[in-house]
Amino acid sequence: MGLLSRLFNTEPRRLPQTETFEGSARITHEERIDVVGESNYQDAIREACGAGFNEDVLYECMAELIPEPSNPYDSNAVRVDIQGRCVGYLSREDAAELGQAISEGIQRQGNGMCRAVIAGRKDGDTPNLGVFLHLKVDGH
Repeated sequence: MGLLSRLFNTEPRRLPQTETFEGSARITHEERIDVVGESNYQDAIREACGAGFNEDVLYECMAELIPEPSNPYDSNAVRVDIQGRCVGYLSREDAAELGQAISEGIQRQGNGMCRAVIAGRKDGDTPNLGVFLHLKVDGH
């Protein structure tokens, strides 16, 4: 698993992007992980957060991480679902790095739920909404 192991945070509470606890030799904080491929899932993303077009969006929710070992393009693929809808995937790099920790988290807690945010700006570079995951990271 390397120096970092990422654990799921199942509590839908508001936290700053990085929260550090220094009570032991281990430091824990949340790390933002970008979801990729959202441009292909804009309808599902908008349905999940109830957003129309031409409005600012900042929607906190829970996402489910689902490993797809039989994915024909990447055996390490990890799909991201919100409210039962596919909204994108982890990048190849993040999926390869986090895949084992995600599978272990699913075995431990019975699901791959983590905090997520859907965000977009009406005056942004694109009308597309983005999806960002918040995973706990343990470092030594």
